[in-house]
Amino acid sequence: MPSLARLSIRWTSRFRPVDNRVPRVLVVDDNCSAADALATFLGLLQFESHTAYSGAAAIIAARASKPDIVLLDISMPEIDGFAVAATLRRDPLTAGCIVVALTAHDGDFVQARALTGQFDAYFQKGFGLDALIALLAEVVPHTLTVGDRPAPADMQLLPTRAGST
Repeated sequence: MPSLARLSIRWTSRFRPVDNRVPRVLVVDDNCSAADALATFLGLLQFESHTAYSGAAAIIAARASKPDIVLLDISMPEIDGFAVAATLRRDPLTAGCIVVALTAHDGDFVQARALTGQFDAYFQKGFGLDALIALLAEVVPHTLTVGDRPAPADMQLLPTRAGST
């Protein structure tokens, strides 16, 4: 098993403020069940979640939904995650989103193949989601709520923005 510290790695200091709105996330994976499950989980954490099941669909969905974060699988048929990330970075509509490599490949492999600045972070699939939640809280800070109330303290997985109560 890889070191827990290497399951989630932040490669840039970029973050995406979402001032008074629900953050949008696009989960991209050719494993439809995995994408749907992660998108549902993130919906419970107060993200507006969208899914795409291929590289081509990811590019179209990103242009349409203008996500704050794209959680992007690398190994997909036809258009892989590297090509999708490069396309998102070149497009003015999607260039500012946070792109996280969400893959079973190890971080060194992804970093060696990626263009500089192509991915903001990396998360290795197949392990607990605590590291992913912490990463998302860093790059898109917002407060977790349940309905219209703040979540109970033992459920507060994402930090509260400074100045919020």
